[in-house]
Amino acid sequence: MNILTSILKKSLFERRVFRDILKWISKKEAIILLGSRQVGKTSLLYLLVQYLVRKTKILGDDIFYFDLERLEDFELLNSGVEDLLRFIGEQSPASTKKYVFIDEIQYLDNPSNLLKILVDHHSDRIKVFATGSSALTIKKKFKDSLVGRKITFEITSLDFWEYLLFNGEKKMIRLIDKYYQIDEFGPISELSHGKLLRHYYEYSLFGGFPAVVLLENADEKKKYLSDMYTSYVRKDINALFSLENLTAFNKIVKLLALNVGNLINIHEVSKEVGIARQTVEKYFSILESTYICRFIQPFFTNKKKEIVKMAKVYFYDTGLRNRVINDFRQITDRVDAGALIENTVFKNLLKRVESTENIKFWRMKYGVEVDFILDEEELLPIEVKTKKMSKIPTGMASFLNEYANKTKIAIISNEKTIEERNNVKFLPFYLI
Repeated sequence: MNILTSILKKSLFERRVFRDILKWISKKEAIILLGSRQVGKTSLLYLLVQYLVRKTKILGDDIFYFDLERLEDFELLNSGVEDLLRFIGEQSPASTKKYVFIDEIQYLDNPSNLLKILVDHHSDRIKVFATGSSALTIKKKFKDSLVGRKITFEITSLDFWEYLLFNGEKKMIRLIDKYYQIDEFGPISELSHGKLLRHYYEYSLFGGFPAVVLLENADEKKKYLSDMYTSYVRKDINALFSLENLTAFNKIVKLLALNVGNLINIHEVSKEVGIARQTVEKYFSILESTYICRFIQPFFTNKKKEIVKMAKVYFYDTGLRNRVINDFRQITDRVDAGALIENTVFKNLLKRVESTENIKFWRMKYGVEVDFILDEEELLPIEVKTKKMSKIPTGMASFLNEYANKTKIAIISNEKTIEERNNVKFLPFYLI
Protein backbone atom coordinates (compact mmCIF):
# COMPACT_ATOMS: atom_id res chain seq x y z
CA MET A 1 0.00 0.00 0.00
CA ASN A 2 1.53 3.33 -1.01
CA ILE A 3 1.51 6.37 1.28
CA LEU A 4 -1.31 8.18 -0.56
CA THR A 5 -3.64 5.15 -0.41
CA SER A 6 -2.87 4.81 3.30
CA ILE A 7 -3.61 8.50 3.95
CA LEU A 8 -6.93 8.38 2.09
CA LYS A 9 -8.09 5.40 4.19
CA LYS A 10 -7.51 7.16 7.50
CA SER A 11 -10.45 8.37 9.59
CA LEU A 12 -9.45 11.70 11.10
CA PHE A 13 -11.00 14.37 13.29
CA GLU A 14 -10.95 17.88 11.86
CA ARG A 15 -9.05 20.29 14.09
CA ARG A 16 -10.38 23.84 14.44
CA VAL A 17 -7.24 25.32 12.86
CA PHE A 18 -7.86 23.29 9.70
CA ARG A 19 -10.33 25.81 8.25
CA ASP A 20 -7.82 28.61 8.75
CA ILE A 21 -5.16 26.62 6.91
CA LEU A 22 -7.49 26.00 3.96
CA LYS A 23 -7.67 29.74 3.30
CA TRP A 24 -4.01 29.62 2.21
CA ILE A 25 -4.11 26.65 -0.15
CA SER A 26 -4.51 28.79 -3.26
CA LYS A 27 -1.81 31.27 -2.18
CA LYS A 28 1.83 31.04 -3.26
CA GLU A 29 3.27 30.91 0.28
CA ALA A 30 4.55 27.66 1.77
CA ILE A 31 2.36 26.55 4.69
CA ILE A 32 4.41 25.64 7.78
CA LEU A 33 2.88 23.82 10.78
CA LEU A 34 4.96 24.13 13.95
CA GLY A 35 4.37 22.25 17.18
CA SER A 36 5.70 19.58 19.53
CA ARG A 37 5.83 15.91 18.67
CA GLN A 38 2.57 13.96 18.70
CA VAL A 39 0.51 17.15 18.67
CA GLY A 40 -1.30 16.30 15.44
CA LYS A 41 0.74 18.09 12.75
CA THR A 42 1.04 14.99 10.58
CA SER A 43 -2.70 14.33 10.87
CA LEU A 44 -3.32 17.86 9.62
CA LEU A 45 -1.12 17.12 6.61
CA TYR A 46 -3.18 13.98 6.02
CA LEU A 47 -6.40 16.01 6.27
CA LEU A 48 -5.02 18.44 3.69
CA VAL A 49 -4.20 15.54 1.35
CA GLN A 50 -7.73 14.15 1.78
CA TYR A 51 -9.20 17.59 1.13
CA LEU A 52 -7.20 18.05 -2.07
CA VAL A 53 -8.21 14.65 -3.44
CA ARG A 54 -11.85 14.58 -2.32
CA LYS A 55 -12.93 18.21 -2.42
CA THR A 56 -10.79 19.85 -5.08
CA LYS A 57 -10.34 16.66 -7.15
CA ILE A 58 -6.55 16.89 -7.34
CA LEU A 59 -5.11 13.73 -8.87
CA GLY A 60 -3.13 11.46 -6.59
CA ASP A 61 -0.20 11.56 -9.03
CA ASP A 62 0.16 15.28 -8.32
CA ILE A 63 0.61 14.79 -4.57
CA PHE A 64 4.05 14.06 -3.10
CA TYR A 65 4.52 13.19 0.56
CA PHE A 66 7.97 13.12 2.17
CA ASP A 67 8.62 11.95 5.74
CA LEU A 68 12.12 13.15 6.62
CA GLU A 69 12.48 10.50 9.30
CA ARG A 70 12.69 8.10 6.35
CA LEU A 71 16.28 8.01 5.10
CA GLU A 72 15.43 7.89 1.39
CA ASP A 73 13.09 10.88 1.68
CA PHE A 74 15.64 12.85 3.67
CA GLU A 75 18.45 12.14 1.21
CA LEU A 76 16.35 13.18 -1.77
CA LEU A 77 15.26 16.53 -0.34
CA ASN A 78 18.62 17.23 1.31
CA SER A 79 20.41 16.82 -2.02
CA GLY A 80 18.81 20.01 -3.32
CA VAL A 81 15.96 21.47 -5.32
CA GLU A 82 17.09 20.15 -8.69
CA ASP A 83 16.96 16.52 -7.53
CA LEU A 84 13.49 17.09 -6.05
CA LEU A 85 12.20 18.68 -9.28
CA ARG A 86 13.72 15.89 -11.35
CA PHE A 87 12.03 13.26 -9.16
CA ILE A 88 8.65 15.03 -9.37
CA GLY A 89 8.96 15.29 -13.15
CA GLU A 90 9.76 11.58 -13.44
CA GLN A 91 6.81 10.52 -11.28
CA SER A 92 4.26 12.99 -12.64
CA PRO A 93 5.29 14.43 -16.01
CA ALA A 94 1.95 16.19 -16.65
CA SER A 95 1.92 19.99 -16.54
CA THR A 96 -0.60 20.07 -13.67
CA LYS A 97 0.20 21.75 -10.36
CA LYS A 98 1.99 19.60 -7.79
CA TYR A 99 1.43 19.54 -4.03
CA VAL A 100 4.50 18.71 -1.94
CA PHE A 101 4.17 17.69 1.73
CA ILE A 102 7.31 17.62 3.91
CA ASP A 103 7.04 16.17 7.42
CA GLU A 104 9.71 17.35 9.96
CA ILE A 105 11.47 19.84 7.71
CA GLN A 106 13.90 20.85 10.48
CA TYR A 107 16.01 17.78 9.68
CA LEU A 108 17.18 19.28 6.39
CA ASP A 109 20.57 20.97 6.38
CA ASN A 110 19.20 24.05 4.61
CA PRO A 111 15.39 24.07 4.63
CA SER A 112 15.21 27.82 3.98
CA ASN A 113 17.02 27.51 0.65
CA LEU A 114 14.66 24.75 -0.47
CA LEU A 115 11.56 26.77 0.42
CA LYS A 116 12.96 30.01 -0.96
CA ILE A 117 13.66 28.52 -4.40
CA LEU A 118 10.39 26.59 -4.58
CA VAL A 119 8.29 29.63 -3.64
CA ASP A 120 10.25 32.23 -5.63
CA HIS A 121 10.65 30.25 -8.84
CA HIS A 122 8.10 27.42 -8.85
CA SER A 123 5.04 28.58 -6.86
CA ASP A 124 2.96 28.64 -10.04
CA ARG A 125 3.29 24.87 -10.33
CA ILE A 126 4.29 23.66 -6.84
CA LYS A 127 2.56 24.26 -3.50
CA VAL A 128 4.53 23.33 -0.38
CA PHE A 129 3.23 22.18 3.01
CA ALA A 130 5.68 21.37 5.83
CA THR A 131 5.80 20.55 9.53
CA GLY A 132 8.48 21.22 12.13
CA SER A 133 8.94 20.25 15.77
CA SER A 134 11.37 22.94 16.87
CA ALA A 135 10.90 26.63 16.24
CA LEU A 136 14.44 27.35 17.45
CA THR A 137 16.05 24.86 15.07
CA ILE A 138 14.01 26.16 12.16
CA LYS A 139 14.90 29.73 13.08
CA LYS A 140 18.60 28.81 13.07
CA LYS A 141 18.38 26.93 9.79
CA PHE A 142 16.22 29.50 8.01
CA LYS A 143 19.23 31.65 7.22
CA ASP A 144 17.47 33.50 4.43
CA SER A 145 14.52 35.75 5.06
CA LEU A 146 11.28 33.96 4.22
CA VAL A 147 9.03 36.97 4.69
CA GLY A 148 6.29 36.72 2.10
CA ARG A 149 7.29 33.14 1.31
CA LYS A 150 5.67 31.24 4.19
CA ILE A 151 2.64 31.34 6.44
CA THR A 152 3.14 29.69 9.84
CA PHE A 153 0.59 28.01 12.10
CA GLU A 154 1.50 26.97 15.64
CA ILE A 155 -0.23 23.67 16.41
CA THR A 156 -0.81 22.80 20.06
CA SER A 157 -2.45 19.78 21.67
CA LEU A 158 -6.26 19.69 21.73
CA ASP A 159 -8.18 22.46 23.43
CA PHE A 160 -11.16 21.40 25.55
CA TRP A 161 -13.65 21.82 22.69
CA GLU A 162 -11.54 19.52 20.51
CA TYR A 163 -11.10 17.11 23.42
CA LEU A 164 -14.90 16.77 23.59
CA LEU A 165 -15.00 16.21 19.82
CA PHE A 166 -12.44 13.40 20.05
CA ASN A 167 -14.54 11.85 22.84
CA GLY A 168 -17.71 11.94 20.74
CA GLU A 169 -19.44 14.47 23.00
CA LYS A 170 -21.26 16.43 20.29
CA LYS A 171 -24.14 17.39 22.60
CA MET A 172 -21.69 18.91 25.08
CA ILE A 173 -20.03 20.80 22.22
CA ARG A 174 -23.37 22.26 21.14
CA LEU A 175 -24.02 23.36 24.72
CA ILE A 176 -20.63 25.11 24.94
CA ASP A 177 -21.13 26.72 21.52
CA LYS A 178 -24.46 28.14 22.69
CA TYR A 179 -22.73 30.00 25.51
CA TYR A 180 -20.15 31.43 23.11
CA GLN A 181 -22.90 32.83 20.92
CA ILE A 182 -25.17 34.61 23.42
CA ASP A 183 -24.71 37.69 25.56
CA GLU A 184 -27.01 36.74 28.41
CA PHE A 185 -26.09 33.77 30.56
CA GLY A 186 -28.37 31.26 32.18
CA PRO A 187 -27.70 28.26 34.41
CA ILE A 188 -26.59 24.89 33.07
CA SER A 189 -28.39 21.83 34.42
CA GLU A 190 -26.65 19.96 37.22
CA LEU A 191 -26.40 16.87 35.03
CA SER A 192 -24.72 18.66 32.12
CA HIS A 193 -22.49 20.68 34.45
CA GLY A 194 -21.33 17.55 36.25
CA LYS A 195 -20.53 15.80 32.99
CA LEU A 196 -18.61 18.77 31.59
CA LEU A 197 -16.68 19.20 34.83
CA ARG A 198 -15.70 15.52 34.93
CA HIS A 199 -14.44 15.78 31.35
CA TYR A 200 -12.54 18.96 32.18
CA TYR A 201 -10.82 17.37 35.17
CA GLU A 202 -9.90 14.33 33.06
CA TYR A 203 -8.56 16.71 30.40
CA SER A 204 -6.52 18.53 33.08
CA LEU A 205 -4.99 15.27 34.28
CA PHE A 206 -4.00 13.71 30.96
CA GLY A 207 -3.87 16.70 28.62
CA GLY A 208 -4.80 16.99 25.00
CA PHE A 209 -2.34 15.02 22.91
CA PRO A 210 -4.67 13.33 20.39
CA ALA A 211 -3.30 9.82 20.83
CA VAL A 212 -3.58 10.11 24.62
CA VAL A 213 -7.16 11.42 24.45
CA LEU A 214 -8.19 8.47 22.29
CA LEU A 215 -6.86 5.93 24.80
CA GLU A 216 -9.49 4.70 27.25
CA ASN A 217 -7.32 3.22 29.99
CA ALA A 218 -5.61 5.57 32.48
CA ASP A 219 -2.53 3.34 32.75
CA GLU A 220 -2.17 3.39 28.96
CA LYS A 221 -2.41 7.18 28.99
CA LYS A 222 0.35 7.41 31.62
CA LYS A 223 2.57 5.01 29.69
CA TYR A 224 2.07 6.92 26.44
CA LEU A 225 2.91 10.25 28.09
CA SER A 226 6.01 8.72 29.65
CA ASP A 227 7.19 7.38 26.29
CA MET A 228 6.45 10.76 24.70
CA TYR A 229 8.63 12.63 27.16
CA THR A 230 11.46 10.13 26.79
CA SER A 231 11.23 10.46 23.02
CA TYR A 232 11.21 14.26 23.31
CA VAL A 233 14.44 14.29 25.34
CA ARG A 234 16.11 11.69 23.12
CA LYS A 235 15.04 12.89 19.67
CA ASP A 236 14.42 16.61 19.92
CA ILE A 237 16.92 17.50 22.61
CA ASN A 238 19.84 15.15 22.02
CA ALA A 239 19.50 15.16 18.23
CA LEU A 240 18.89 18.86 17.66
CA PHE A 241 20.66 20.64 20.54
CA SER A 242 23.96 20.42 22.29
CA LEU A 243 23.22 20.07 26.00
CA GLU A 244 26.02 20.54 28.47
CA ASN A 245 24.16 18.72 31.25
CA LEU A 246 21.15 16.48 30.49
CA THR A 247 20.61 15.75 34.19
CA ALA A 248 20.36 19.46 34.95
CA PHE A 249 17.99 19.90 32.00
CA ASN A 250 15.62 17.28 33.41
CA LYS A 251 15.85 18.89 36.86
CA ILE A 252 14.86 22.23 35.37
CA VAL A 253 11.86 20.70 33.58
CA LYS A 254 10.68 19.15 36.86
CA LEU A 255 11.29 22.38 38.77
CA LEU A 256 9.19 24.31 36.26
CA ALA A 257 6.46 21.65 36.36
CA LEU A 258 6.24 22.06 40.13
CA ASN A 259 5.95 25.83 39.76
CA VAL A 260 3.36 26.38 37.03
CA GLY A 261 1.64 29.71 37.57
CA ASN A 262 4.47 31.01 39.77
CA LEU A 263 7.04 33.72 39.16
CA ILE A 264 10.30 32.23 37.92
CA ASN A 265 13.56 33.72 39.18
CA ILE A 266 16.38 32.61 36.86
CA HIS A 267 19.04 33.34 39.49
CA GLU A 268 17.31 31.09 42.03
CA VAL A 269 16.86 28.32 39.44
CA SER A 270 20.57 28.57 38.61
CA LYS A 271 21.51 28.20 42.28
CA GLU A 272 19.10 25.33 42.95
CA VAL A 273 20.15 23.27 39.91
CA GLY A 274 23.81 24.20 40.16
CA ILE A 275 24.46 25.48 36.64
CA ALA A 276 25.30 28.86 35.13
CA ARG A 277 22.59 31.43 34.53
CA GLN A 278 23.38 31.45 30.80
CA THR A 279 22.80 27.69 30.64
CA VAL A 280 19.46 28.04 32.44
CA GLU A 281 18.43 30.70 29.90
CA LYS A 282 19.47 28.39 27.06
CA TYR A 283 17.42 25.51 28.46
CA PHE A 284 14.42 27.80 28.93
CA SER A 285 14.73 28.82 25.27
CA ILE A 286 14.85 25.16 24.19
CA LEU A 287 11.73 24.36 26.23
CA GLU A 288 9.83 27.23 24.64
CA SER A 289 10.99 26.55 21.09
CA THR A 290 10.02 22.87 21.31
CA TYR A 291 6.56 23.77 22.66
CA ILE A 292 6.92 22.26 26.13
CA CYS A 293 6.72 25.39 28.28
CA ARG A 294 5.68 28.99 27.82
CA PHE A 295 6.97 31.88 29.91
CA ILE A 296 4.42 34.68 29.98
CA GLN A 297 5.47 38.25 30.71
CA PRO A 298 3.96 40.81 33.10
CA PHE A 299 1.60 43.51 31.87
CA PHE A 300 2.52 46.91 33.26
CA THR A 301 2.36 50.65 32.67
CA ASN A 302 3.78 51.81 36.00
CA LYS A 303 7.26 50.47 36.78
CA LYS A 304 7.15 51.86 40.31
CA LYS A 305 4.03 49.95 41.34
CA GLU A 306 3.84 46.90 39.07
CA ILE A 307 6.10 43.90 38.48
CA VAL A 308 7.89 44.37 35.16
CA LYS A 309 10.56 41.66 34.85
CA MET A 310 9.96 38.14 36.17
CA ALA A 311 7.88 35.76 34.02
CA LYS A 312 5.40 33.06 35.00
CA VAL A 313 5.63 29.58 33.50
CA TYR A 314 2.97 27.24 32.09
CA PHE A 315 3.12 23.97 30.17
CA TYR A 316 1.59 23.70 26.72
CA ASP A 317 0.08 20.38 27.81
CA THR A 318 -0.96 19.50 31.36
CA GLY A 319 -0.72 15.75 30.76
CA LEU A 320 2.98 16.09 29.94
CA ARG A 321 3.39 18.36 32.96
CA ASN A 322 1.81 15.74 35.24
CA ARG A 323 4.02 13.07 33.75
CA VAL A 324 7.14 15.12 34.56
CA ILE A 325 6.18 15.27 38.27
CA ASN A 326 4.65 11.74 38.10
CA ASP A 327 1.37 12.82 39.66
CA PHE A 328 -1.93 11.72 38.13
CA ARG A 329 -4.08 11.90 41.25
CA GLN A 330 -7.62 13.20 40.87
CA ILE A 331 -8.18 16.95 41.16
CA THR A 332 -9.94 16.59 44.54
CA ASP A 333 -6.88 14.80 46.01
CA ARG A 334 -4.21 17.27 44.82
CA VAL A 335 -2.50 20.08 46.69
CA ASP A 336 -1.68 21.65 43.31
CA ALA A 337 -5.26 21.61 42.01
CA GLY A 338 -5.33 25.39 41.68
CA ALA A 339 -2.11 25.52 39.66
CA LEU A 340 -3.23 22.64 37.45
CA ILE A 341 -6.60 24.23 36.62
CA GLU A 342 -4.88 27.57 36.02
CA ASN A 343 -2.51 25.86 33.57
CA THR A 344 -5.48 24.21 31.84
CA VAL A 345 -7.17 27.60 31.46
CA PHE A 346 -3.92 28.96 29.98
CA LYS A 347 -3.90 26.11 27.46
CA ASN A 348 -7.38 27.05 26.31
CA LEU A 349 -6.60 30.76 26.13
CA LEU A 350 -4.18 29.96 23.29
CA LYS A 351 -7.14 29.70 20.92
CA ARG A 352 -8.32 33.20 21.85
CA VAL A 353 -5.18 35.15 20.89
CA GLU A 354 -3.24 35.74 17.70
CA SER A 355 0.06 35.26 19.53
CA THR A 356 1.03 33.72 22.88
CA GLU A 357 2.91 36.96 23.53
CA ASN A 358 -0.50 38.58 24.03
CA ILE A 359 -1.15 36.42 27.10
CA LYS A 360 0.30 38.21 30.12
CA PHE A 361 -0.30 38.50 33.84
CA TRP A 362 -0.56 41.46 36.20
CA ARG A 363 0.89 41.85 39.64
CA MET A 364 1.39 44.80 41.95
CA LYS A 365 4.60 44.91 43.96
CA TYR A 366 2.59 44.67 47.19
CA GLY A 367 1.11 41.35 46.07
CA VAL A 368 -2.34 41.61 44.45
CA GLU A 369 -2.49 40.06 41.00
CA VAL A 370 -4.64 38.85 38.12
CA ASP A 371 -3.75 35.47 36.60
CA PHE A 372 -4.08 36.44 32.92
CA ILE A 373 -4.33 39.63 30.91
CA LEU A 374 -5.13 39.22 27.21
CA ASP A 375 -3.34 42.27 25.83
CA GLU A 376 -4.88 42.96 22.44
CA GLU A 377 -7.02 45.82 21.14
CA GLU A 378 -8.77 45.80 24.49
CA LEU A 379 -7.55 44.35 27.77
CA LEU A 380 -9.30 41.21 28.98
CA PRO A 381 -8.37 40.27 32.58
CA ILE A 382 -9.09 36.67 33.63
CA GLU A 383 -8.85 35.34 37.17
CA VAL A 384 -8.99 31.58 37.88
CA LYS A 385 -10.56 30.19 41.06
CA THR A 386 -10.94 26.46 41.69
CA LYS A 387 -14.17 26.71 43.69
CA LYS A 388 -17.60 28.16 43.01
CA MET A 389 -17.15 31.95 43.01
CA SER A 390 -19.63 34.80 43.27
CA LYS A 391 -17.44 37.68 44.51
CA ILE A 392 -14.95 39.74 42.55
CA PRO A 393 -11.47 38.90 43.95
CA THR A 394 -9.31 41.69 45.37
CA GLY A 395 -6.74 41.44 42.57
CA MET A 396 -9.37 41.77 39.86
CA ALA A 397 -11.01 44.71 41.64
CA SER A 398 -7.63 46.44 41.87
CA PHE A 399 -6.91 45.88 38.17
CA LEU A 400 -10.32 47.15 37.10
CA ASN A 401 -9.77 50.23 39.22
CA GLU A 402 -6.34 50.86 37.64
CA TYR A 403 -7.41 50.16 34.04
CA ALA A 404 -11.11 51.01 33.93
CA ASN A 405 -10.69 53.02 30.73
CA LYS A 406 -8.99 50.13 28.89
CA THR A 407 -11.18 47.23 30.05
CA LYS A 408 -14.73 46.58 28.86
CA ILE A 409 -15.20 43.11 30.31
CA ALA A 410 -13.52 40.84 32.85
CA ILE A 411 -13.82 37.10 33.48
CA ILE A 412 -13.79 35.12 36.73
CA SER A 413 -13.19 31.50 35.75
CA ASN A 414 -14.53 29.24 38.48
CA GLU A 415 -15.99 25.82 39.15
CA LYS A 416 -19.67 26.52 38.59
CA THR A 417 -21.05 30.08 38.70
CA ILE A 418 -22.50 31.48 35.47
CA GLU A 419 -23.61 35.08 35.61
CA GLU A 420 -22.69 38.60 34.54
CA ARG A 421 -22.50 41.51 36.94
CA ASN A 422 -21.11 45.00 36.33
CA ASN A 423 -19.30 43.84 33.17
CA VAL A 424 -17.70 40.94 35.04
CA LYS A 425 -18.55 37.50 33.69
CA PHE A 426 -18.44 34.50 36.02
CA LEU A 427 -17.88 31.40 33.88
CA PRO A 428 -17.02 27.75 34.61
CA PHE A 429 -13.59 26.62 33.46
CA TYR A 430 -15.04 24.70 30.52
CA LEU A 431 -16.52 27.86 28.98
CA ILE A 432 -13.14 29.62 28.68
